[in-house]
Amino acid sequence: MKIIDCSCAIGYKTVNYEVVNHENLIVREKVKQARDAEELLAELDFCGIYGAVVSHNTMADVDPDYGNRAVLAEVAKAPDRLLPTWTILPPITESQYAPEHLFPAMKANRVQMLRAYPERNRYLLNGVVMGELIGEIAAAGIPLYLSPSEGWQGIYSILQEYPTLTVILHNYGLWSHARLTFPLFQTYPNFYIETGDMQAAGEIKEICGKFGSERLLFGSDFPSNAIGGPLATLLGAGIAPAHIENIAYKNVERMLGEVKL
Repeated sequence: MKIIDCSCAIGYKTVNYEVVNHENLIVREKVKQARDAEELLAELDFCGIYGAVVSHNTMADVDPDYGNRAVLAEVAKAPDRLLPTWTILPPITESQYAPEHLFPAMKANRVQMLRAYPERNRYLLNGVVMGELIGEIAAAGIPLYLSPSEGWQGIYSILQEYPTLTVILHNYGLWSHARLTFPLFQTYPNFYIETGDMQAAGEIKEICGKFGSERLLFGSDFPSNAIGGPLATLLGAGIAPAHIENIAYKNVERMLGEVKL
């Protein structure tokens, strides 16, 4: 079966490695990281993973522009298997992130998904700061990766302002997230979760039963997690093969097919 890991990072972090725990506190631990595309591909091959959606750790740790260039250099080594994501900044201070500049650059570089690290990059992810850009991202169906490592309130707030925005939640912690994510599933039809931190028994099956398998994307959030754990959790989730296929690759392929650039 084809499997696409929807959440992998390349590059060494300045702190190895921040992980969100069950109380939304930052845990710093040493994990195996992938310095470059070659090392990531070796991890994917070991686990039998076809391809991955990729970020670069310098997007948050160093500078978004630097990280966006760095991820392009890495995915160019295996463009048939690695899909780049970029991070964004407020167009009012960095004009290259205005939609009229950003979207053509995304199209030219095969970028169809975006990320935001507002706390790390010192801005607020809301309509006052990012209104023009977020509105256009929502209208174009471009998925935006967000993590509650910077707080749940920001995720709730941006979806309240832009209810059609496509959001992919990642790095949300290993303990149950149901009280925080189920309201988002219920209220916002374009809210998704990658499965990397779903390692508690029955989580995937419960979400499939309540909201459908179409709302989940297989992802490891590597190197926050080793790829094998989330993969075993998906394959052993006790759901129908059709649901596993949706999560493994069909949902992300559908999402990418709906992006308008």
